[in-house]
Amino acid sequence: MVIRLPSYGMARSELPTVEEALAFSTIQRGDPVVVAGAAGLGRRVRWVHMSEIVHIAGLLHGGELLLTMGIVFPDDPAELSAYVERLAEVNAAALVIGLGPRYQDELPAALVEAAERCGLPLIALRRKIAFIDVTEEVHASLVDVQIRDLQASESIHMIFSALAVQGSKAEIVLRQVAKLSGFAVVLENRSHQILAFDPADRNPSDVLTEWGEHSGGPHRPVRTYYDPRSGWLQTTVGARGNDWGRLVLLAPTAGARELDGTLDPTMTVPRSLIMLVEQAASTLALGRLVDRESHLLDLTTQSTLLNRLLSGDGSAEELEQQAQALGVSLRRGSLAALAFRPRTTAPDPRDRQRALRVLATAVSDAARDHRLPALVAPVDDFTVGMLTAVAAGSTHLDQARMIVTSLRPAGGSVLAATGGLARGAAAARSALIDAIETAATAVGMSVEAEVVSAGDLGVRGLLHSLRDDPRLTRFAERMIGTLLDYDATHNTSLAGLLMHYLAAGRNKAVAARRAFVSRPWMHERLRLVEDVLGIDLDDEDTCLDLQVALLITDTRRAPSAARGKALS
Repeated sequence: MVIRLPSYGMARSELPTVEEALAFSTIQRGDPVVVAGAAGLGRRVRWVHMSEIVHIAGLLHGGELLLTMGIVFPDDPAELSAYVERLAEVNAAALVIGLGPRYQDELPAALVEAAERCGLPLIALRRKIAFIDVTEEVHASLVDVQIRDLQASESIHMIFSALAVQGSKAEIVLRQVAKLSGFAVVLENRSHQILAFDPADRNPSDVLTEWGEHSGGPHRPVRTYYDPRSGWLQTTVGARGNDWGRLVLLAPTAGARELDGTLDPTMTVPRSLIMLVEQAASTLALGRLVDRESHLLDLTTQSTLLNRLLSGDGSAEELEQQAQALGVSLRRGSLAALAFRPRTTAPDPRDRQRALRVLATAVSDAARDHRLPALVAPVDDFTVGMLTAVAAGSTHLDQARMIVTSLRPAGGSVLAATGGLARGAAAARSALIDAIETAATAVGMSVEAEVVSAGDLGVRGLLHSLRDDPRLTRFAERMIGTLLDYDATHNTSLAGLLMHYLAAGRNKAVAARRAFVSRPWMHERLRLVEDVLGIDLDDEDTCLDLQVALLITDTRRAPSAARGKALS
């Protein structure tokens, strides 16, 4: 394929500047002289227009080289100034006036001063020429530019359409951008983190250094623009209202770096270069959209299988067949049953569901990155379930830690629970249910450890998972209800002292030290506990019942930070 793209920064095939237009032979025959507004000679000429109308500004679209003899120009200096100001407001490229019929030797001072003030190039032609010759030559040049633009546009479209169809990764797309433009290119996310980059012919470390210096700067609220301060051409990457990144072309010579403030810097960048970055951004956005849709399809398929497994729907042979079709065997080897649950959830069910899909995708990507066959999908409104092969030399706990570590760059706090290893549909179902329940219990208890198992939660975890069972409530009320009522009535803390005593293995000295009270006072308070409850604290069975009842009561209260730290 022949690529007809200009070498940006070396030879332009774009619209001519005012200065370049003045070098055309037809204009040179008029002996042009720049009278004012020389700072605007770098403006691009989009069209040449002839007019003797004073109020022509309303008919212009910007970028016009306006040819006139000034025959009907007003004499009033204020009106002449207003005429120039109107042209500047619509971004006319320049005003060219032929000397002769209206102005013999020089232009009015009001015109000159207004043009200089507005930065609008004002050119006087000291010899008579046919304006039609100027328009023919300049328009022929502009048509050539448009043809080259169309050729470049077609080539760019063909290249990036092929990349999109092939599902090319970001690195390949950026490689094409760097190859066609000759500039380094960076793809970053909305947090200004580099996702991929291609240095073109530059040193990679220099590119990263430059990116670090300017990446956090202010951004304009438009999708594509050129920043003259950094020399970057930038465009937003995203689709369907979900903008997720920014494509940055480090192109210091692509556009004007010093402007008078009246011209949009992006207008000085070759249009084919803008086409290039925008087409590349569209290819990247489409690729990510296709990947996301593919992930959603995978999640739906795997969710159906995992939910059938958890509900006991289908024979072991049928479930094994479906799992094998998804690249996982339930019976050929042991699988780690894991559950992942965010520590905080959104109140809106739709936001919660969306966040859970994102988490499931991240877990699936982590498994894929580690070359682990896995079934991953949301299994309830709060949890992502996973059945995965275990890497050689690893345990199910190692596997869970590895996945959680991979999730950290995505942000958010996620707890992983393991149900152990399982082989076969029935065992996998039991282990996955255990992992899901453990995750829910651990989050409810505010456990701070990143990875937990049911064994880590102990009796407290068991009681927490059963805390809504009315039989536990009745048991606790029978055992310590009277003591809790006594504390409430007399403003005492006998239940707390009793918990210290039982947690210390019924060692009164240790209990007194932990409760920051004296040993005699602890003896006295414990005798009062025996009197209130009508029990003997020397009886081991009674103490066991009391400890369980206190744990049940504590579990039904708000979880404490200390409880979580004990497990971390």
